[in-house]
Amino acid sequence: MKRKRWMLFMAGVIIILVVFAGVIKFSEPVAPSPLTFVSASFQSMNLSQLPQVSKFEARDGVKLAYRSYPSTLSSAKTVVLIHGSSGSGVMMHPLAKYLQGQGVHVYAPDMRGHGSSGQKGDIAYVGQLEDDLEDFIHEVLKDRQDLTLAGFSSGGGFALRFAASDKQNYFDRYILLAPFISYNAPTTRPENSKWASASVPRIIGISLLGSAGEKWLGHLPVIAFGIDPKNAQYQTGVYSYRLLKNFGAHYDYKTDMKNAKKPIAVLVGKDDELMHPQEYLPLFAKHQPHAEIAIVPEVGHITLISDKAGMAAIARQLQPE
Repeated sequence: MKRKRWMLFMAGVIIILVVFAGVIKFSEPVAPSPLTFVSASFQSMNLSQLPQVSKFEARDGVKLAYRSYPSTLSSAKTVVLIHGSSGSGVMMHPLAKYLQGQGVHVYAPDMRGHGSSGQKGDIAYVGQLEDDLEDFIHEVLKDRQDLTLAGFSSGGGFALRFAASDKQNYFDRYILLAPFISYNAPTTRPENSKWASASVPRIIGISLLGSAGEKWLGHLPVIAFGIDPKNAQYQTGVYSYRLLKNFGAHYDYKTDMKNAKKPIAVLVGKDDELMHPQEYLPLFAKHQPHAEIAIVPEVGHITLISDKAGMAAIARQLQPE
């Protein structure tokens, strides 16, 4: 009788493991239809003055891409622009050109897993993006003073993540542009599901396996974006578990807010299609009360970084006190 119970128990365990493995293996994310306002922003972008790609060497020996927009002023402030989800440094070109014209040194890297940096859609470990940015600072920004890190959308979440880390003192200030804080943050509209579709079963399955799951299964795609195939050269359609987990704020984003000590400004368009503009103030007031929150009239999510009204508001955050 005991042997029979043991065999039934083991059979149950095996069935559970098979089902668990099947969920992880076959739960591929399915991309939503392209969002018109995102696709149009790339198709209408004037890239005639897009700088050539430069490269710097990260600590693992991989050469990562960035574009520079130097100011003619030797004493100019320096800003590093972090693009949003699926994008690359090209996404930040209109804003970079505008800020350059305002006398600011600008750098727009392709974050690893995007554009011309590394393997598209994946990174080697969670935390590699912070290491890459630190390497970029040491190699490219070593002689620059008065540094600002500005991140857009998911890049804004990553900027918050960096601002909360033990590396936060590399920058003098942080600017979060319509930041994606978390899927469950009050600032996130339900419409975000029209932009990105996640494989929740696969994410949960890998998460339950802890560090082993991250190491051995973290390369599996877990989220797909609604990109237009015409823009594929500038965008990344899917993220692995590792990249999704790293490119943004931590799951406990409230702790990120509390741990950030440098000045933070948050800008969001009044007509943002993916975020709730009015929710940023109460959220930050509760967990990061020194942050400055500004709602920019007459701009939406993408137009915050591409229309003059949005870009001028961002430039004002960089003006001398």
